Amino acid sequence: MAEREIIRRLHTRRQTCADIALILGKHRSTIAREIRRNTNAAGIYFEKHAQGMMLRRRKAAKASALIIENDLMLEAHVEELLHAGLSPEQIAGYIERTGNLRKLCHKTIYSWVHRKWQSRKAFLRFKAKPRVPYGDKKRVWQPHKRHISERPAVVGKRRRVGDWEADLVHGTQDDSRHCLLTLNDRASGFCIIWKLQTLHALAVAHIMAIALRGLPVRTITCDNGIEFARHKTIERLLKCHVYFTDTHSPQQRGSNENLNGLIREYFPKGKSLAHVTQADATRVAGILNRRPRKRFGYECPRNIFAGMSARSPYSVRRPTR
Repeated sequence: MAEREIIRRLHTRRQTCADIALILGKHRSTIAREIRRNTNAAGIYFEKHAQGMMLRRRKAAKASALIIENDLMLEAHVEELLHAGLSPEQIAGYIERTGNLRKLCHKTIYSWVHRKWQSRKAFLRFKAKPRVPYGDKKRVWQPHKRHISERPAVVGKRRRVGDWEADLVHGTQDDSRHCLLTLNDRASGFCIIWKLQTLHALAVAHIMAIALRGLPVRTITCDNGIEFARHKTIERLLKCHVYFTDTHSPQQRGSNENLNGLIREYFPKGKSLAHVTQADATRVAGILNRRPRKRFGYECPRNIFAGMSARSPYSVRRPTR
C-alpha cells in the first residue's frame, strides 16, 4: 500500500512511468503494468482500488488449489471425520474407498488445516507446530554479507545518528506475512514502525527504503532472516552499508530487541496483526518516541534525534495513513 500510494501521488502529478520507477527503484515496465492493470473504469489509479483488485486476482488464482474450501459439503465431511479421530491419511483413503465425494490427497487436508492453524489445529491428534519443509528456511552464511565484526567502531559508541537496527515483529502462525518492520536509531533511540503484508525480501527492502527516506542513514544492522536477503538493494537505495549479526545472537542488536519488547505492550505476542494498520503502527511509534528515557536524563528520543541531526522535532514524525 505504501508504494501504491506513492505511485498514485506521482501519477496524479503526470509523472512518467520511468520517473516513478526511478524513485521507487523498480523497472518502468513494472510501474506501467501496475497502472494498466489496476486503473478503475474512470481511468484513475487509486491505491485502495488497486489493492482490492490485486487481492481479488490472488484469490482467483488460488481458487483451484482451495479444493476443500470451495466445497462446503466436503469441508463439513472432513471436519466430521477429523473430530471422529481419523488422521488426514485415513480420511483420504476412506473417501476414496466410499466414492461418495471427490478424491482427496492427505497433503491437501494438511494444507487446509495449516491455512488456519490456530483455529483448526484442534482437529489433529498431534497438535504440535506444522513442520517446515527441509530447506525452506535454511540459513547459510553468504560470503557477500558484511559481518557485524566489520562494522565501524564508531557505531558501537552511539555518538552519531544514522546507525539503525532492523527486525520484524510477527503475529500468529496463521498470518505470519502480517508483521511489523521495526527500525531504531542506536544513538537516540528514535524508532520507526512500518506495517508489512508480505515477507518477500525485495518488498521488505523497498519498504525499508521508503521508511528511512529523508533521514540520515549510515549503517543498518539486521539479523540473518530471509526477509533481509536483498540487502544489496537496501544499500543501493539508501546509500549505506548493511551488516548482519551472528546466528541466534539477539544481544548484538540489543536496542532493537528492547524496542520489540516495548512494542509487545501494544501488540501482544500470539495475537494476529492482520487488523493492525499503518496508522496504528505510527501511533505506537509516536508514543515510544515521546516516552522519556533514563539514559538521556529523561529526555525523549524524538528530541534527541532532532537535536543530533539538526532537524525540527516535528519534521521527524512519520506519516499517518
